[in-house]
Amino acid sequence: MRMLPDLGVLVAYCTFIVIQSHLPSPIDLPEVSHSDKLLHLGAYAVMAALCYRTCRAGWPQAGRPTLFWASVVFTALFGLTDEIHQAFVPYRSADPLDFLADTVGAVAGALLYQRLFDPARRPARAALPRAD
Repeated sequence: MRMLPDLGVLVAYCTFIVIQSHLPSPIDLPEVSHSDKLLHLGAYAVMAALCYRTCRAGWPQAGRPTLFWASVVFTALFGLTDEIHQAFVPYRSADPLDFLADTVGAVAGALLYQRLFDPARRPARAALPRAD
């Protein structure tokens, strides 16, 4: 039950990604080569961080490497299914470089979340002696 709020946010974010992928074109990008890859990297970094947080809440006994890889694999597989989905959307296409950017974003997001926010990383407070 502890993970339900985090799971709700993750599911809402994944739904947002699917809706964006189903639209003909999300936004007009400047004419910079591969600039959309930065959007993929950022979006999937956020997804991996949300996934890590959800896994930590629902699976508190899991170690940091397990949480990292679970987040990366989930996010990368979601990116793969998203690229396959786009192959069937008019005016969109499946791009292997987008999948690569999704996967790199997944690694970056899970790693950043783990390094910055994972409570298991924070040192335990030393117990102060009681003044009786």
